[in-house]
Amino acid sequence: MFKTINALRGLFAIVIVLYHSQIYCLESASMLGVSFFLVASGFLLTVRHRHAFDKATAGDWWRFWWRRACRIYPIHWIALAMMVFLIVVVEHKGHTIEWPVLACVATLTQPWVPIKDYFFGINSISWFLGALLFCYACFPAIDRWYSRLRLRWQVLFLTSLMLLLTFGLPMLSSHMRLYTYVCPAVRLGDFLVGVTAGNIYLKVKNTPRNYSTLKSTLIEAAIVLIVVEVLLINLVTDTVDTWDRYLVWWIPVALLVFASAMLSDHEGWLGRLLLLRPLQWLGKVSFEVYIFQTVVAIIVNYTVSPLLGHFGIMAYDKYLYSQLPLLLLLAGVMHWLRSKPRRAAVASPNPS
Repeated sequence: MFKTINALRGLFAIVIVLYHSQIYCLESASMLGVSFFLVASGFLLTVRHRHAFDKATAGDWWRFWWRRACRIYPIHWIALAMMVFLIVVVEHKGHTIEWPVLACVATLTQPWVPIKDYFFGINSISWFLGALLFCYACFPAIDRWYSRLRLRWQVLFLTSLMLLLTFGLPMLSSHMRLYTYVCPAVRLGDFLVGVTAGNIYLKVKNTPRNYSTLKSTLIEAAIVLIVVEVLLINLVTDTVDTWDRYLVWWIPVALLVFASAMLSDHEGWLGRLLLLRPLQWLGKVSFEVYIFQTVVAIIVNYTVSPLLGHFGIMAYDKYLYSQLPLLLLLAGVMHWLRSKPRRAAVASPNPS
C-alpha cells in the first residue's frame, strides 16, 4: 500500500462531502477528488495485478469480478436501505420510491441510464460505484491487451481520447454533457490514465531513488502547485463547461498519483504529513465516508438542524460540525465490520 495515496483518498473524500454540503467553492476540488479515486484505482490494480490475466482462465476472471463485487455491493445495499427508510418513513411528505429507479440503483446500473432522476436517483453519489464497478469489470481485458501495448501507444491513445472528448462534448446538449460526467464508458478514461501511470511506474520503479528530504519536498511542492494552479484556473474560467472539467484533471491527477508512488519511503516534508496516523485512518474509511455522506446529511437534517432552528438540508453549509462527527463515526464502524472477515483470515491462516 502506498500510504500517501491512502491519505489523499481520505482528504478528497472529505472535500467531496464539503462540496455536497453546499460549499460551492470546492466544486473543482470535488471533481478532482472523483477523478483521483478512479485514477488511483487503475494505478493500484495495475501495480498489483499487471500481467496476471495474460494466461488467466474464465474462472480467474470470474473470481476477480466476484471479489470486487463483494467489496462494493454489501456496503452499497446497507446505505441504500437506510436511504429508502429515511425517504419513505422519516420525511413524512408522501415521498415514494419509483421501483425502476430503485432497481437500477440497487444493481448499480443507474449511470448507464441517461436520465437525471436515474443516475442521480435516491443515493445520488452512488453513480460513482456503478462507474467504478464497470472499470473493475474491464480490468482483466485491459490488463491482457491494453497493458501489453508499448507505453507510447498507450499515451497516444489517451491523448486522442482527450482530444475527442474536448472537441466532441461542446456539440452535445447540456443534459448529455452532464450525463457524460457519470457515464461509466466515459469515466473509464480516468481509469485508463491510472493504468497507464501504473505501467510507467512498473517500468521505472527500480531506478535508483536516493532522494534527499529537500529534493523530495521540492518534487511534492511542484506537483501541488500544478494541481492548485489548475484549481484556480477552473475557478475563474468561463471557457469550459462545468461538467466537462473532469478532463483537465487527467494529467495533474496522474502526476500526483505517480509522484506519490515514486516517493514512497522517500517522502519529503509534505509527504510525511500524510503519513500521520489520523490521515491514514481517514484514508482507510474513505470508501465508507463517500457512500454514507447523503445518509448522514438526512439524519442530521431531521435531528440536529431542528434544534438549531432549521429544518432543511440548506443548513449544512453552516452546521458541518453536526454532520462530520456522525459521518466519521458511522464510517469507522462500517469499515470495522466490513474488514472483520479479512482480519479473521489474517489471524487464522489456512494451515495448508
